[in-house]
Formats: sequence, structure tokens, C-alpha cells
Amino acid sequence: MTPPRKHIFAWPEGVICLDGNSLGPLPKGAATCAAKVIEAEWGSELIRALNTADWISPPTRAGDRIAGLTGAPAGSAAAGDTLSIWVYQSIAAALNVPPDRRVILSDNENFPTDLYMVQGLIGTIDNCCELGTPASEDMKDAIADEAVAVMLTHVDCSSGRMST
Repeated sequence: MTPPRKHIFAWPEGVICLDGNSLGPLPKGAATCAAKVIEAEWGSELIRALNTADWISPPTRAGDRIAGLTGAPAGSAAAGDTLSIWVYQSIAAALNVPPDRRVILSDNENFPTDLYMVQGLIGTIDNCCELGTPASEDMKDAIADEAVAVMLTHVDCSSGRMST
């Protein structure tokens, strides 16, 4: 069986790639494109390449394509880091508050990776605070003045239950 679109990849002879979430085969032209970006754009333009080489617009151009798939209007979406990265950045920023707020709350059925990430952040900042993980139905009562951040999800990742 010939891999789909084999003609656009530098496909190693005799190799079957079944990994769809990591580095697969190199697209033909990628090395040339990368060399152009490094040598011609970054190398000669430096920070100006954000504008002169149009490095600034890919997140919004990709967002417009995503918006089109979901029925959202152009200009209403942008591509960027993963949601976990955004959660990490938000929680890290929230920790720059008075020291009396040192509890991060999330229900105990939140997406496991987000809970691991917050635990890692807490450890990175010398155990600056604690992660409280009450049951979903107890979350409202758990929110107190000590909370620096509350992580809630609209849909439970394991049960599909929608929060109200």
C-alpha cells in the first residue's frame, strides 16, 4: 500500500510510519524553507522579520481556517500554544498576588495533565501553595479567600458530564 500523499514527503524507502502525533516523515521542501527562514529572514532581518517576512500573521491566518471549520467568523480565532500551556501561564501569573492567597482549586475530575502541570508548577516555585481538588459538587463551597485561582472545566473529560 502506498502511503497517502507520499509524493509530498521525503519518505524513507521501506519505512511504514504509523505515528500521527509526533515527528513523521519530512515534507519535501521543509529543509529548504527552514534554511531560508534561518539565513535570509532571521539572519538578515533579525526582529524586523516579524513584519518583513510576515512571521506575525500565521496564528491569525491559521485561526481563520479553524474558524471556518467551526462556523465562527474570520478574525475570531487564533492558533497558539496548547490549552495546557495557557493554563500554566495563567496560574503562574495568578501566583503574583499577596501571599495570603495560596490555594489553587480544581475539581478532582479535571483533565489529569492540567492537574499534573499545576503540581509541577507548585514544585517549581518551592511549594509556594497547595492544590485543592474537591469533588465537583463541593467546588462552590471550597472557594474561599485563600484561593488564588480556580480551574473549572465545562465538560468533564472522563464522564462527559457538563458542569452547570
